[in-house]
Amino acid sequence: MGKSILITGGLGNLGSWLTQHFVKAGYEVTVLAKHRREVFIEGDFELLLVDIADYQAVYNALKARYFYFILHTASVNEGNEVHYFQKAIQVNVLGTRNLLEVVKMNPPRNFIYFSTFHVYGRSSGFLDENSATSPKHDYATSHLQAEQSVLQFHHTQAMDFTIIRLTNSYGCPKDFASSKWYLILNDLSRMAFEHKRITLKSNGGAIRDFIWMGDVVKTVQAICEHPQPLNDIYNLSAQENFQMIQVARFVQMAFEEVYGELIPIQPNVEDHSVYDNSLFVSSQKLRRIIPFFSQPHFKEEAKQIFSLLERKAELSRARKY
Repeated sequence: MGKSILITGGLGNLGSWLTQHFVKAGYEVTVLAKHRREVFIEGDFELLLVDIADYQAVYNALKARYFYFILHTASVNEGNEVHYFQKAIQVNVLGTRNLLEVVKMNPPRNFIYFSTFHVYGRSSGFLDENSATSPKHDYATSHLQAEQSVLQFHHTQAMDFTIIRLTNSYGCPKDFASSKWYLILNDLSRMAFEHKRITLKSNGGAIRDFIWMGDVVKTVQAICEHPQPLNDIYNLSAQENFQMIQVARFVQMAFEEVYGELIPIQPNVEDHSVYDNSLFVSSQKLRRIIPFFSQPHFKEEAKQIFSLLERKAELSRARKY
């Protein structure tokens, strides 16, 4: 059996990709999640149903356990939820603190915390790890506060860590009940599948640094297997920007290749915004230690999303009979 690894939020959007990757890589995987959900993960892993915001529950579940690595992805990300700030404090901030308090008794070789590049509070210009942090919304603020707890436990408990500030990761969900259909590739792919057209809310000129989750999980494994814990903060980005209209075209091409039909793309002609395309999120600091290259997989992942939606539709039809 391989090294033991705990993945909090391991049934979530990115977490399920991490769980699948490390199971296939031969690790002894334990997933900590608040709720059981059906995910399409091949292979075996242990599931602990724990509310990370409940210290006693975390303590009871993990007090006698040791994990070689901990990947902490559990967080509340839906910023439009009612009372989001309170939930973000309970889960993103206090949940992280609860986990650190418990595992300090048997500290992992590397506590890897998944933060966000939104802590910088900027959507244009050059960003690296020396850029000032200035979060502009509760999602970013709560992640920055959680980062501070990780740093604190490094200084006071000598806990080895890596903080990853991730840009916009994408990939096909691994469950029918995903809460992430608002993410751009998921949203456009589902729109194409259900309506045979792609309607943009903007003129399509806005840009994002998108990184494929397949590249994310491979890079995280390389971080785990690095000879020494990194004990630092790193951006994880593709260092390549795509406009929304470009992502829509990838989905359009995927639909044509799968279904033989060229569907229309309809930008919002009422949107006359001129978007700043100067954003560059540098991940050179990490690439100097762990060389990695990110390639776009929009078209391939759109096809996977179509397949997922087909299976969901077939299941729905079968339940009617």
